[in-house]
Amino acid sequence: RNSIKDIGFLTMTKQGPGLWVNIWHAIGLSFWYLIIKGLNRVEVRGEAHIPERGETGVMLVYNHISAIDPFVIAVTSMPFFSKVWWRAPAKEELFDIPIVRNIILTWGGFPVKRGKHDLRAIDKMATMLQNSVVVIAPEGTRSTDGTLRRGKAGVGKIIYDARPRKVIPVKVQGVEAILPKGRIFPRAGRKAMITYGAPIDLSRYYRLSESVETSQQIVDAVMEEISKL
Repeated sequence: RNSIKDIGFLTMTKQGPGLWVNIWHAIGLSFWYLIIKGLNRVEVRGEAHIPERGETGVMLVYNHISAIDPFVIAVTSMPFFSKVWWRAPAKEELFDIPIVRNIILTWGGFPVKRGKHDLRAIDKMATMLQNSVVVIAPEGTRSTDGTLRRGKAGVGKIIYDARPRKVIPVKVQGVEAILPKGRIFPRAGRKAMITYGAPIDLSRYYRLSESVETSQQIVDAVMEEISKL
């Protein structure tokens, strides 16, 4: 039998967000736009590489330095009233709280087991990439000092299995000053930068046999491109 989490996932896989969910997204995006663009200065570079409206099969891979990284990426790249879902993983524990679970699901979030090789979540993300945009931090957890950590092989496996049309590297800088770890409310008057890079050509890895080593090579190549931005 499917769990509530799986029912939410299956529903989102079969159809787009719809009008009411898009209105909900517009409210949320407007709030974060005020925080990021109104109260703070977030510069965006490489806008030409941002996915076009309605584009699917795209993975945005970013370095993780703050809890609000996904929201900053959403505000700077996600279109209002999108025809396709933009999705991002969230730790499984959050889905145990009904109201939080429902909010995350309406924003295209899905559960993953942190610190584990979650094969079920990996399969789901590969399926999602067929008709949506997936936003993910290959490091798996935020960096407390801004140093890039090594990416998880599981993200490389998703890429190997799904063969996304585009894998776009995104570098997040300065966002930790807006919401430092341990702080509840965002600060104002801070500067940050989001850089979108050109899609990464990973085709050479698809000719290799499937293995943990191949998956790690893929995510290592992704992290290298992020570091260059």
